[in-house]
Amino acid sequence: MRQRNGDTLGPGPIPGIALLHVARHYLQSFAISFLFFFVVFFINQILLLAEDILSKNAPFAQTMLLLIYSLPSVVAISFPFSALAGALMASAGLNADREILAFSAAGISTASLYTPFLILGLAAALVSFSANDYFLPRGSKAFRSLYGDLVSRSAAIELTPFTVKKYSSSILVTGPRSDEDIEDILIFDQGDGKGKPLISASRARLDIDEAGEWASIHMTGILEHRVDPGKEKFSLTRADSLEYRLAIKDPIVGFSGTSPAEMPSQELKSHIGRKAKALEIRKSDAQRQADGARARLLASYGEAFGGAEALRRIERNLTAYTQAKESAPQDRSLMIYTLEYHKKFAIPAAGFFFSLLAFPLGLGTRKAGRTAGFGVALLISTLYWGLLFAGQTAGLRSVVSPVLAMWAPNLLVVLGIFAAWITRIFGTRRQL
Repeated sequence: MRQRNGDTLGPGPIPGIALLHVARHYLQSFAISFLFFFVVFFINQILLLAEDILSKNAPFAQTMLLLIYSLPSVVAISFPFSALAGALMASAGLNADREILAFSAAGISTASLYTPFLILGLAAALVSFSANDYFLPRGSKAFRSLYGDLVSRSAAIELTPFTVKKYSSSILVTGPRSDEDIEDILIFDQGDGKGKPLISASRARLDIDEAGEWASIHMTGILEHRVDPGKEKFSLTRADSLEYRLAIKDPIVGFSGTSPAEMPSQELKSHIGRKAKALEIRKSDAQRQADGARARLLASYGEAFGGAEALRRIERNLTAYTQAKESAPQDRSLMIYTLEYHKKFAIPAAGFFFSLLAFPLGLGTRKAGRTAGFGVALLISTLYWGLLFAGQTAGLRSVVSPVLAMWAPNLLVVLGIFAAWITRIFGTRRQL
C-alpha cells in the first residue's frame, strides 16, 4: 500500500525492474537446474547407446552425430523438470533473502510477482513441446539412417572371406570373395528347433535394412541338410535361391523407427483417426454377428419341444451368442497411439503447471532457501514421474481412459497449486 498526505492508496503499478529482478533469479536457477537434469538424462541416453555404438566401431565424428540426433528427447524431458526446480529455487531464495518481504513493504503484492513465473513457465512448455513434436521426429529419422549405415558397414566387415563367425544364433563359414559376393558359404542354424539345419550356398550377398535391425543373405545354389529330432532320419533339400534373415540386434532403445513417440502430433492424430475408424467397423461387424446369433437363438427356442436335437441346437446357438457377446474387438495399438498423443502435450504442459506450483511452495521455505527448493523439486519430479508411469500402465491395461491416464498427474499438480495458495493465504492471516 502507498500513503500520501495521510491518505491510504491502493497498490500502484508493478515496477518493471521488480519483475526483471524476479525473472533474472528464475532464469539463473533454471539454467543450473537444466544443466543438472540435462546431464542426468544425457548420461542415461549415452549408456543406452554406448554398447551399440562401440560394437560398430563408429568413427568419433559419427558417434558425436548420433548423440546430437538423440538430444531432442533429452531436451524435451529436461525442460519441464528444470522449470519446476528453477521456479522453486528462485522463489525459495527470494523468500529466504527477505526480498519478498521487501517487495511487500514497497507496495508490490506477492501475487503480482507471479507474472515472471507464468511467462517463463509457458516458454518452457513451448520449448519442450517443440523439441518433442518437431525436432525429435527429424532427429530420429537422421539417427536411424546413420545407425543403419554403421550396422551395414560393421556387418560387411564381419562377413569377410575365409572366416568363421557366430552371428546371432547362427554360425557362418565363408569362402572366397568374388566382387561383392561371398562364395561357398555354410550356415549352421542353431536357433531352429527343428533339427538345426545346415545350409550351403554357392554364392551369397548381404543386405542390411535401413533401420539396421535385420541382415538378409541372398543365396543361390542352395542345399539344406536337416536331421529330424528324435529320429534317425535326415532330409536334403535343393533350391535355386534362398533369402536367409538374421536379427542383427533388438531395435535400439528409443529409435525403433515405428514408435509413435517418434511421430509428430499431427501424424499421430491421423493414425489414431484411421485406427479408430477401422475399430468401429470391426465393432459393427461383431455387433451384426451377435445380433444374428441372438436371432438364431430366439428362433431355436420356438423349437424347444422338438426333442433332443432341438435342445442341442439351442445349446449351440446359446454358446455362439455368448462367444459373440464376449469377443468384443479391441485394438491395443490404438490405445498406445492415443497415450503417446496425449503424452506429447501433457509432459510439456507440466512445465507450465510446475512453475505455478513452485512459486507458492517456495514461499513456504524460510531459511534453507535454494537448497530446500531444489530438494523439494527432486521429490516432486520423482512423484510426478512415478504417477506418469502408473498412468501409462493403467492406460495400456484399459483400466482408465488414455486422456485421464496422461493428464491425471497434471490435474494433481493443479490441485496442489490451489492447495498451496490457500494454505499460504490463510496461514498468513493467522500469523497476522
